[in-house]
Amino acid sequence: MKKLVTISLFIFWAVVAAILTAGLVFYQKQQPVANQNTNLATQSSRNQATNLNKTSGESLTLTIEEVAKHNSVADCWMIIQNKVYNVSSYLNLHPGNPETITPYCGKEATTAFETKDKNKPHSQEAWSLLGDYYVGDLN
Repeated sequence: MKKLVTISLFIFWAVVAAILTAGLVFYQKQQPVANQNTNLATQSSRNQATNLNKTSGESLTLTIEEVAKHNSVADCWMIIQNKVYNVSSYLNLHPGNPETITPYCGKEATTAFETKDKNKPHSQEAWSLLGDYYVGDLN
């Protein structure tokens, strides 16, 4: 009887360990794919801005009319402190939802960014993220 109980417990724990291991392996295989897709989209947008800067060999100088053409969710540029940022790929990553940014696509957004439209400043991290989306300067 002891042997039967021992064998049964061994089989039970072996099955539990196998299920947990399989679940962990499946989870780990799925996780990088989701992150990779997000990173690819973000990197693609950053590369576009970087490629724009590289075409002239120096920082681009843009007009307000050029920025105004980029006024949609799919193509969202904004002006913050006379610098132009392509935040298209960041919209879905924004903690306050895309709707807090989209009214400023193609427009001057310095005050909105500095105060979050609530007289509350953005964090230092938010300010440092801007560099990743930099396109050029406003003339």
